[in-house]
Amino acid sequence: MSKLSFIVLTICIIVIIQTGVAYGHFFGATKNIDNYQIIFAPNPSTPIAGDNSTSLNFSVLENNANIYNIHAAMVVTEKQSGDIIGQIPYRFQEFSDITIPYTFNDTGTYVVTLQTRIAGDEKYQEDPLVASFDISVGNQLIPFDELMLFYVAPATAAIAGIAIYLHSKKKL
Repeated sequence: MSKLSFIVLTICIIVIIQTGVAYGHFFGATKNIDNYQIIFAPNPSTPIAGDNSTSLNFSVLENNANIYNIHAAMVVTEKQSGDIIGQIPYRFQEFSDITIPYTFNDTGTYVVTLQTRIAGDEKYQEDPLVASFDISVGNQLIPFDELMLFYVAPATAAIAGIAIYLHSKKKL
């Protein structure tokens, strides 16, 4: 990398940081409640039963901007019966982008409910802002999004590359 390229890159990074253009919110299912947007993005998108690497990611935004110093709790219920299968008690969160590790023991459809108490908001300081999201848990060895990202896309690119090479050599 040349000196000029490095200087330009450094200036661009400083400008982005200073102007607040760089956001780090999750992208996924969104619920709008009053001026708030609650985003749910599990990872993997279809969790596997018994997998202890599942993370349930939430962003709680006010007018599409982070909220600071909130308290959040989570309840997981079985969708069909409504039985509570898991709870995470209220915890202080400095930022409103939240990741909660969670292991689903069985396959099925569940409802994940995030309860958020927002300091300084008359309505949601005592009574929480509640947003519920459906999630399906499977037993697939490789989730579809990971299968596509790590296996199908590279294989397709390799086949296309070979075809282009052979075509350029007039062998195809």
